[in-house]
Amino acid sequence: MKKSCFQLFLVFLVAGLLTGCVVMSVYPYYTVTDLTFDAGLSGRWAKSGATNEFWEFTPVTNQYYLVSTVDAQETNRFDGYLFQLKGQPFLDLCTTNRDGLNQLPLHLAVKVTRHQDQLELAMLNYEWLGKLLAANPATLRHIVVPDKPLETNRGEKFYLTADTRDLQKFLLKHQNNTNAFTPFDKMQRLSK
Repeated sequence: MKKSCFQLFLVFLVAGLLTGCVVMSVYPYYTVTDLTFDAGLSGRWAKSGATNEFWEFTPVTNQYYLVSTVDAQETNRFDGYLFQLKGQPFLDLCTTNRDGLNQLPLHLAVKVTRHQDQLELAMLNYEWLGKLLAANPATLRHIVVPDKPLETNRGEKFYLTADTRDLQKFLLKHQNNTNAFTPFDKMQRLSK
């Protein structure tokens, strides 16, 4: 049976976090002055017909949410910071599973579109950005880390090390580029 786009997105997010195939940044994509709050984001969201695979937004304060992604195998949690850049809402998802000694709080950028009880999320496209950085490394400050020690030419992952201001400029420059973000199915509200 084919997986739905929602299932694939959750699998991609979880696998990407484990393998590094999701665009991760050392610095957040927002500043405190960029933060916004949308009470309408609260609750569970899922693709039509999917009840055991969903995203849940729980407001913690008026500045951030606990965001849980749930599928049949796993639940992942993030601190979610909704922010706006020139009217375009984005979500900064900060990893919370930092139980190891050397794990950094890494950030993911997600473009957000919400109309009433419909929500669409699109993450930065790792493959597209990887090609852009390989062709022009000065596009955005980053580091390349080999999968295994001493392997410098294959199995590499990149992590953004650009500061928040440069990350925001990059998001604004590419916000309408359909290749820059992964497409994602529209979700419907399951509950508030």
